[in-house]
Amino acid sequence: MTTTHLLDLVRTVVRSARPTARIARVGGSVVLLATLAACPKGDVGAPCNHGKTQPPESKLVTFPALTCNELLCVYADSDEAPKIECTDAVMCNSADPGVDRFECVISEGMTSGRCQLKIEYVLERSMCSKKCSSDADCKDGGPTKKVVVENTKCQSGFTCARIQTLGEFCCDKLCVCRDDLDEATVMDIQNACAAGTQQGCCTGANVDVPGESCGRP
Repeated sequence: MTTTHLLDLVRTVVRSARPTARIARVGGSVVLLATLAACPKGDVGAPCNHGKTQPPESKLVTFPALTCNELLCVYADSDEAPKIECTDAVMCNSADPGVDRFECVISEGMTSGRCQLKIEYVLERSMCSKKCSSDADCKDGGPTKKVVVENTKCQSGFTCARIQTLGEFCCDKLCVCRDDLDEATVMDIQNACAAGTQQGCCTGANVDVPGESCGRP
């Protein structure tokens, strides 16, 4: 066989192989897209509501919240309304005038009232959450691990934190937006829960059995 014949044979083989290679590449792309589409998308940070409820004094965790994948809706802001007599909302928000967090509630016939957390602010800052063991559980981990919803209102990211000292999720770790956290308060709760000394959850007159998360790091 001459060199020319050999080259012609090689070209023929290459040309015949190209469609197969293209099909393989297309098939691989289809499989990849199908895999990505099948991966569940997280909704941490998605807006949620607490149903028909009065404004809480501060933090609130609602379960079940039917609009959330893990049925957890969290309002994590720990700031409480000032204990003062007020005549308008400006007085209630004087400590942080850039945030319209509180309102002044005045009873009929009265000239002054009390400050109260606005339910509109609670709903604005309430986000879907989930239980976690570390910050990594509250972050995206590539195209096949989408934890945080797109276009969330949370600006500084999510952390795995303990925020509850009473109720069903006392001392449990939840994915919470850093925007709303008071780091000192979170650290106090973390240390007390880890030591098993958190009042209302691990110890106290009304605590017969410590919560499952008490005594855990």
